[in-house]
Amino acid sequence: MARRRDFKLRALVDILILVSVLTTLSVSIIVAYHHEKKSLTQTTFELNKIYADKITDTVNGLFVNLKQGFEVTGAYIVKDMQSEKMGEILDLLQQNHTSLDSITLIDRSGVIINTTSNLKRMKGKKIAGAIEGLFSQHLAGISDPFLMDSDVLSIAILQPLLSDDGEFQGALSGTIRLHESNLFNTLLGDYMQDVDGTYAYVVSSSGKLIYHPDPTRIGDDVSRNAAVQDVLRRIGGVQRVTNTKGVDMLASYTYIKESGWGIIVQTPTESVLDDSRHLVRQILIYVVPILLAFLVVIYVVIGKMAEPLVKLANYAQRLTASNLIQDEPPRIHSWLYEANKLHRAFGLAVRHLRSDFDHLSLDAQTDALTGLYNRRTLEAYLHNLISNEKSFGFLVMDIDRFKLVNDKDGHEMGDRILQFVAATMQAYVNSQGACFRYGGEEFVILLPNMTMGEAMAKAECIRKLVQSSKGPKGKKVTLSIGVASYPETTHEADKLFELADKALYRAKNLGRNRVEAVQKESLFGG
Repeated sequence: MARRRDFKLRALVDILILVSVLTTLSVSIIVAYHHEKKSLTQTTFELNKIYADKITDTVNGLFVNLKQGFEVTGAYIVKDMQSEKMGEILDLLQQNHTSLDSITLIDRSGVIINTTSNLKRMKGKKIAGAIEGLFSQHLAGISDPFLMDSDVLSIAILQPLLSDDGEFQGALSGTIRLHESNLFNTLLGDYMQDVDGTYAYVVSSSGKLIYHPDPTRIGDDVSRNAAVQDVLRRIGGVQRVTNTKGVDMLASYTYIKESGWGIIVQTPTESVLDDSRHLVRQILIYVVPILLAFLVVIYVVIGKMAEPLVKLANYAQRLTASNLIQDEPPRIHSWLYEANKLHRAFGLAVRHLRSDFDHLSLDAQTDALTGLYNRRTLEAYLHNLISNEKSFGFLVMDIDRFKLVNDKDGHEMGDRILQFVAATMQAYVNSQGACFRYGGEEFVILLPNMTMGEAMAKAECIRKLVQSSKGPKGKKVTLSIGVASYPETTHEADKLFELADKALYRAKNLGRNRVEAVQKESLFGG
């Protein structure tokens, strides 16, 4: 039978080096790509957020100035709203606030009694739409978008007019036409659209577009957008979102305090990924030639290093023969022999370390005195049950008059009573739940898949069992128990313990040695 030809050691080493180099290159490229992607994403978020904040501050300042101007002018014109010069006054006010397309004066019945010269056709008409809601409530504010003249989408800034004695006389209103050139066009323009697709848009407090680089989209409802939902809740921030058109975006956003509007600046995620891929191409262009030169050098060096390794291979081959009587191993083999010894010693050490780790892990999870799980393990159990939406009963119990036992009979007797209670409840609960020592003489029991009623029944059984069992040196031991359940009682772990603890102390106040459930009024903070 022909002998199988083995691979040459040099060939294997060459392959190993090649694989190592290629692996290192691949890992480096992957790490560089993800690092660059993360860095570019963070930079994009920060730049967009800075821009959004800057625009927000500017717009907010404009609205504050408008509000102040309206207040001052309103205090003047309310004294003579029928003045023949009212049109000139409104025109002058508009010239001072060029961001407004028109200004109207409305009487207390909601009829427009005067306007700037560009809106005289509206004189005598009654207001309607979103502005009517603010007017009817006599509120100062900024309206949601509404149709003006039946076809012009606009927003209005309203300032109530009050007499010296505080009586409502009407309102002063300024409008901005959204489909025409306005302050948002001036401030936002085509922000970086020609560079990487970044653009900014503005939404009203109801989630409708009041500015967008694409004018046809003004008035669209974009409240489903996650970033828009945040600004509607007056929350600023950054996040990766899919916009209402299904495009993956990196969005930075903030809200305008004076109006409740949101400004969102977003960049297509794909543009950031393109930049990251460009980095990978640059790495390949510069690194691959260097790696090829390195491989040539390694190939030559490996040839010089192979000779002692060949001796090792020959000795290893003799070890596989049926005749175990061998010559003294070469010096390199002696080194490998010691390495093997070290490997075996290391394996033994690892086994010892694993054993020690298992003991340490158990010690970290349990209470040294009672052998029950400790408070840290309780938190882990609660987190697991709540994360998996599992229902469970929650029992908090306390040994009655335990301090008196410590003071009268000593801490050794107190420790024995703690061990007695722990062993009794553990034996009863067994695999139906988990027992914990929460601290001092206080214990907790978790009963998975149990309702409030079932948990109450279990608690009563435990109370009776401890009461009827013979304690250390014949001492009678009793428990007071508070019972809650998840999710019937609450959906919060901290609140669950708080409510159960209240029930426990109610049991103590009612005479001890009893079980009390969470009262309904406790669920509502009563």
